[in-house]
Amino acid sequence: MIENATAQEKKRPGRKPMTPEEKAAASAARAAEKAKADNLKPEIIVQYQGSDIALDTLVDAAKADFHTNKKRTLVTDLKLYVKPEDSMAYYVINGTFEGKISLVTTTDE
Repeated sequence: MIENATAQEKKRPGRKPMTPEEKAAASAARAAEKAKADNLKPEIIVQYQGSDIALDTLVDAAKADFHTNKKRTLVTDLKLYVKPEDSMAYYVINGTFEGKISLVTTTDE
C-alpha cells in the first residue's frame, strides 16, 4: 500500500522541476528584483490647493539655495519642512544652516 501511495504522489500534476540553467536565471532575476526593492526611492509629491510639487524638486532647490551661500560645503544632512499654507519649504542642512525656499517658484506643472 505504501508503494501505491508513492506512485500516486509522483503522478500528481504540477510544476516541472527546473533545469540548473533555469534555476540560475530565476535566481539572478530574483536577486536583481531584490536589489531594486532594497534601493527603492519613492517619488513623493505634495499637493495643496490645486498645485503640486515633487519632493525631489524641493530637495534640489534647497541644495541650490544652500550652495549660493556656502559654495564649497558638502551637503551631508538635509531636513526639509514643507509648509504649504505659507507656500514655503524650510530646510536645515548639516544641522546648522537654515534656509527657506518658496513653493511658488519651484512648482511642477
